[in-house]
Formats: sequence, structure tokens, C-alpha cells
Amino acid sequence: MRKMKTVTLSASIAAVMALTACGTSGGNSGSSTPAAATPGATTAASTPAPAKKDPVTLTFAIANTVDATPFNKIFKEFETKTGNKVELQALPGGDFDNMMKTRFSTGDFPDLFLMQPGPKQYVKLRASETLREWSGDQAVWDRIIPTMKEFQADANKKIYGVPFGATGMMGIYYNKDVFTKAGIQPPKNYADMIEGAKKIKAAGVTPFYEGVKDGWPPQVFYFTGWVSNVDPAIGDAGVQNLEKNALKLADIPALKDLFAKQKELKDLGLIQSNPLAGTFDELQNLMGEGKVGMAFMLDGIIPQLEKKFGKEFVTSKIGFFPFPSAADAGTAMITPPNQLMIPTKAKNADVAAELVKFMISPEMVDLYYQTSPGIPIFQGAKSSLYPVQQTVKDLIDANKAKINVQNRLTPTFADFQKTLQTFFIDGDVDKALKEFSANYEKDGKAKLLDGFK
Repeated sequence: MRKMKTVTLSASIAAVMALTACGTSGGNSGSSTPAAATPGATTAASTPAPAKKDPVTLTFAIANTVDATPFNKIFKEFETKTGNKVELQALPGGDFDNMMKTRFSTGDFPDLFLMQPGPKQYVKLRASETLREWSGDQAVWDRIIPTMKEFQADANKKIYGVPFGATGMMGIYYNKDVFTKAGIQPPKNYADMIEGAKKIKAAGVTPFYEGVKDGWPPQVFYFTGWVSNVDPAIGDAGVQNLEKNALKLADIPALKDLFAKQKELKDLGLIQSNPLAGTFDELQNLMGEGKVGMAFMLDGIIPQLEKKFGKEFVTSKIGFFPFPSAADAGTAMITPPNQLMIPTKAKNADVAAELVKFMISPEMVDLYYQTSPGIPIFQGAKSSLYPVQQTVKDLIDANKAKINVQNRLTPTFADFQKTLQTFFIDGDVDKALKEFSANYEKDGKAKLLDGFK
């Protein structure tokens, strides 16, 4: 059994995070890579205990694809310290962004919410009008590595979200016992992966699983495939051209090839027979039972598998590899952590700010990583990594990792899950690519971005 390995965030990780963030929207795409600070000895202070007032109940909105367990533990400590309770509102992951936009437009503000990382969200929510600004709160940024602050800032150096969590990762998770049964190893290139999938099928196991019914899972194929296949084809300059609408998604051959590749998996029978009925929950069960070999998935699957099959299973039976390219084993796709945001018009905005500062205290950060191990983003923090996370950390250290393209673009891949659900029905590559591209441009126009008007 591989032991979980304890790591402290190193300067090399911070540097790679800064390097991979090149091309981030918000006017910082041309900035140089900032030097990463060595983790400081700032963990000696005890958890602050805000002065007790009349207790309130805060509302905290979170996507249901995020493991709530560490948050609930922190909220219990917060209640003990302050008397204030936190009510968790878990919203569907695939519709979370749209639901938050709707709530903002109707004035139905949570006290606090966890949003995708980066300044692109500021445009979506009109942050300068609606969200608490954090850039001047030095007590917050003393706890967080400098490159994370750089990533959060908009063109005016304003910051409307506090990063919380760990460096995320998406890629291909696999059941090691299934691979052993089929006599295969993690692939050296894309063709190797297809051959391995055929051997898994011959061994009586479903090679890949797609949760098309849930909507969001099939998108992971493209996010992970982008960094290994599209980024090398268009470069950072191409991403910047997409940001300015000087390049159309529909005009990128490498992106069209990803649609063709996903269709090929279905046509070859390498995906389960009923992908339109597929769900994230069923994927967990089938992968844990050894009935599915692989899945294009985000790291939220790890705590879910642990809940169902135990830590030993996740530690010794689950592996990870990047989406391969035609030439090599591929590049790992990573994401900065999500960000905590507070609407200025929230009923309990001041208490929510106290909660954020409580959450990033050394003790609560340690509690978070004890419950949800990951590559940490806090100064001096330690975390015991699962083997799959260690695999990605090694790729980061080897400069074989890049930030998700959606974190580098201001326009979003709007309605992508709906496009893919239709694509799984009709298999029309050209139609899906054209719709994908048109929705991206539509989102840029809706945000009144330069080049899209």
C-alpha cells in the first residue's frame, strides 16, 4: 500500500501556479511571473475567537460537487466559538453559476458563497457593485501564498474573493485492479490509451463512464483534453486571442478533434451503453466495484469514493494520469482553489467576514486539510496527500501542468453541458462545435467585453 505523503507547499509549486496562470483574463496576461515566497512561520497564533454577539444563522451557498464535510467541521467550531450557526445551501454543480446570477438579479443573496476561482467571476456578478472587496486586508493575504493573491486580482488590482481550499486537478482516474486484470499500465500517448481501453473491454469491464444525465461530467473531457491537445496547438497567444474574440473556437482544428475523439469513444463501445442515464453517483459505485475502469473526472470524486469504499481503497486502488496527447502522456490540468465571496447586501455580511477570517486561521486550515487532503495554498500549511494528488504534484514540479483554460478566459463556455447532452444523442461534431463557439461569443457579448460587442 502506498502511504499518504505529507508535504509543505514549496516555492516550486507557487512558481508553476504563477507560470500556468499566464494568459489569465482581467488585464494581467502580460505580467511577469511573481516570485514565490517561502512558507513563513505564521502558524503559531491561536484561532481568533470573534467577540460574542447575538447569534445569527449565516447562509453559505456551495455547489453540490464540492465535498461539504470539511466545511461542516469548521462551521461547528465557529458555532462553538461564537454562537453563530451556518446553514449550508448545496446547489446543483452544473447550474451553480447561473443560479447564483439569478439570485443576484433578484436580490436573494446568501451571506457567503463558494465560487469558481479567478477574476472572470467578477464580471459575471458585477463585483464592484455587489461584492465585498478584500485587497487591502493584509491579515488575510499574510496567510495565503503571493501567487494566489496575484491570480485573484482584476485589472484594477481589486480582489473580491478569498481563495480557500487546495490546488484542484482534473484528469483520468482509474481503478488499479481493473488495469491489472487487463494487463495494462497508464498510457504513454492517446493511441496507447485507446488500446488499453479495448483490453479493459475484452476483460469484461466498461472502459470509460460518462455521467451525461447530470450534465456537467462530460465537460471534463474537454477541459482536460484542452491542456494536452489544444494549448500546444494555439499557445498562450491563441488563448489571448480567444479572450479578445480574435480567434473563434470553431476555427481550432485541435478542438474539433476533441469532439471527434469523444464521439469515437462512444462509437467504439468504450463508454457504458447508456451514457444519457449516467450519473456521478453511479460512476462512484461502479468504479469502486471494479465495473468501470476509467473516468474523465475532477478531484471531487476522491472524497466521495472514500466515503463509500474507505481510505485504504482510495489510497491503494485509485490512480491518476493526464489526458494524453498524440505524442506523449499529456499535461495535468490544475485549477486554483475556489474563492469565498460575500455580497455587500447580504443580511449578515459583517459576520460572514468574521467567518472567512476564522476559516483561514491556522487551526481551521489544518482541520480542512486533515479532512480534505490537497496541495495547500496557505503559508506554512501541511497536508497529507493521496497518491493521486502526489502524482499531480510531481507533474507540477516537472512543469507538466497547466491551469484550466476556463480560469484563463473571461467569457465562459456557456450552456456547454446542454450542447454535450445533445451531442451524445446525435453525434454531430460540426454542429456541436459551432454551437459551442456561438455560445462562447454570446457570453462575451452579454458581458460587453472588448472584441465581442
